[in-house]
Amino acid sequence: MRATLVSYGSTGDVRPLVALALGLSAAGHEAVLVGDGSGTDLAASHGLEFHALPGDLRDQLAPGTPLALTAEVGHFTVKSFRDHHYPHREWLDTMTEAASGSQVVVGMPMAASHALAVARDVGARPVVAVLQPLAPTREFVPAGIGTPRLPGFLNRPVGRLVEFAGWRLVASGINRRRRELGLSRISDPTRGAQTLCAWSPTLVPRPADWVSSQFAVTGHWGLPADPSWRPDADLQSFLDAGEPPVYVGFGSMPPVSWIPALVDALLTGLAGRRVLLSAGWARLDVGSLPSGVFPLGFAPHDWLFPRCAAVVHHCGAGTTHAAAAAGVPTIAVPMTLDQPFWAERLARLGIGTRPIDPRNPDAGAVRDALREAGSVGMGDRAAAVAERMASEDGVASAVARLEQI
Repeated sequence: MRATLVSYGSTGDVRPLVALALGLSAAGHEAVLVGDGSGTDLAASHGLEFHALPGDLRDQLAPGTPLALTAEVGHFTVKSFRDHHYPHREWLDTMTEAASGSQVVVGMPMAASHALAVARDVGARPVVAVLQPLAPTREFVPAGIGTPRLPGFLNRPVGRLVEFAGWRLVASGINRRRRELGLSRISDPTRGAQTLCAWSPTLVPRPADWVSSQFAVTGHWGLPADPSWRPDADLQSFLDAGEPPVYVGFGSMPPVSWIPALVDALLTGLAGRRVLLSAGWARLDVGSLPSGVFPLGFAPHDWLFPRCAAVVHHCGAGTTHAAAAAGVPTIAVPMTLDQPFWAERLARLGIGTRPIDPRNPDAGAVRDALREAGSVGMGDRAAAVAERMASEDGVASAVARLEQI
């Protein structure tokens, strides 16, 4: 089987598809990756074929852009929908070239409609892959809208509205290119498609109103640990010099205006504790830090988090799973999109604190969260969740599902 795996997003979107590609290769299949150019080096380091889509997500997250506005205010706005630009022609042409000869095309949300339209044209089986629950369900609100809950009767209708809006955002561009190529007009190709849900069923079980024949909650798609990786001498010395530190980092979040005030409040609230501060895409200022705060470069989460007392993070899907799998409590600072959803799930499981408001940060709330994260009860629950997650093999489950489709 040849499978083309398509994504457009941050590191947290690319890494799961690289993991799936490696799983497919190990099972004797051929996997081709298509995505944002920032994934080129990661794919090459694993010997995977990679086709870069035009556009650079970091540029699209620069201050003043539609996606940056979404991060700034914490949810999608009419302006962010209206002004976001997809290079439809270039995307479709790149995906079509990569998918030639494929039996399966897997598309992740920001590129799923394009990918599944291409699957239809090359005769491949179309599959959606998601890192968070987005399809309509009565059980909870779609994870991508920036709020963790609505009145229950609104959950499914809002899910339908999100599906409709997502297709409307790209429909005219996709069908315009199809018309140029002499192809027929299509409706939303993701509706009713087979869907691989790449999250832990320990964190979010499959909703009862999602039929198992369409939706498979496989478990998280994590890259295998690199046994050869070693920290640099400075990081190892810091870790060896005292009690387990508190990690602070916000992954691929852009440098929005309120980040400096948030970091100040966090470091004030964590005063007296050893801290690892990761700059990430937010470009946190690590030039002048208080005593006991270490400026962190790259370190794999699966290596680092088990050595930490708590993880302060934005609750993106990847960091959420890494913290939970490490058995370490989360101090939740959700900012936008699916992050409030994941923060609530961690709190509901008793392994994450009450969320800290990133736009109105308070050092007192940080101190309260630190006490909560350090409680025996939260530590025990985090260890129990990690033990359950350890039995999951999301990549193997996804490969088996693709072999059956």
